[in-house]
Amino acid sequence: CETILSAKFCLLGFAESLSVAQDIAIKLHHHWLFKRSLGQALAVVNNLVSDISSFRLEMSILVKGSPRPAKSSKIRLYGSRFDPYSTGIRHVMREKGLDFENVYINTHNKPEWYEDVNPTGEIPCLEYQDEIVPETFVIYDYLEEKFPEKKSQKTDAYERSRDKLFMTRCARYLTPKITAMIGKPQENIDDVMKAMSKVNQILAKRATDYFGGSSPNYADYYLWGWVETLSVIKAAHGIDLEFDKEQYSPYWAWVHRMDQNPIIEKDRIERTVNFKIRVDFFKTMIAGNPDLTIGL
Repeated sequence: CETILSAKFCLLGFAESLSVAQDIAIKLHHHWLFKRSLGQALAVVNNLVSDISSFRLEMSILVKGSPRPAKSSKIRLYGSRFDPYSTGIRHVMREKGLDFENVYINTHNKPEWYEDVNPTGEIPCLEYQDEIVPETFVIYDYLEEKFPEKKSQKTDAYERSRDKLFMTRCARYLTPKITAMIGKPQENIDDVMKAMSKVNQILAKRATDYFGGSSPNYADYYLWGWVETLSVIKAAHGIDLEFDKEQYSPYWAWVHRMDQNPIIEKDRIERTVNFKIRVDFFKTMIAGNPDLTIGL
C-alpha cells in the first residue's frame, strides 16, 4: 500500500514537468517527421496529466469557498472518504470496470456550489456528462441500466426483488442504528445485534457465498460499507460488541471473503484508509470535530 501511495505522490511532484513535456510534445507534433510517433506520445502524456489532475482532486476535501471542479469526461462521484453509502457505490463501479473520479465533500462545511449539484446537500451524488443522479439506491439502478455490460444486480425478477427488499430493510432497521451508535452506542447496540442476527439468518438460508450468489453483487457491497463502519465505531468507543463465531458462522465466512476482495483492497489504498485511520476519524466525530483529512 505504501509503495503505491508513494508512487502516486511522486507523480504528483512531477506534474509541472509533465505539463512542460506536454507543451513540447505539442510543438514537435506539428513537424511531419514526428507526427505519428509523437502523436501517440502526446496521447500518453495527456492521459498521464489527466490522471494526475484527478489524483490531486481526490486528495482534496472540498469546503465552503472551494471552487467547483471543471467538467470531466469521467463519471464523478461526490462523496466522502469515510461514508459507507459512497463506499458501496465505488465498489460497484470498480466491479463494472468503470472509469470514475471521487470528489470529496465536507458535508459539515459544504462548498456553496454543491447545492447546484444536489439541492438537498447530501452525499453521495453521481455526475456523468450532463446527468446528475442523487440517492444511493437510485444511483445503483442508474449504473446498472447505464452500464449494463457487467451486471451488479441479478437478472431474474424475483431474485432481484429479494435483494432490493434486503437492502431496503437494512436501510430501515440496520444502517440508522449503526449511525446512531456514533453518538449513543449503548442505546443502539441491542437493535444493531438484532438486525445483524437477521443478516446472518438470511445468509444461512440462502446458503451461498454472497448475497449475489457465487460472487458479490451490489447488495454485498452496500452492506460491506456498513459492516466496516460498525467495526470502527465499536473500536472508537471501546465497546465490547462481538458476534459469536459459531452462531454467526455464515456471517463470518462472508466477512472473510469480502475482506479478501481485491476491489475492496484497492478502494482502501486509493482512499488512503486502513482500520486505524478509520478509527481515528470516528474518534474525531465522537468528539464533535470530524477531521476528514486524517491520514492524508
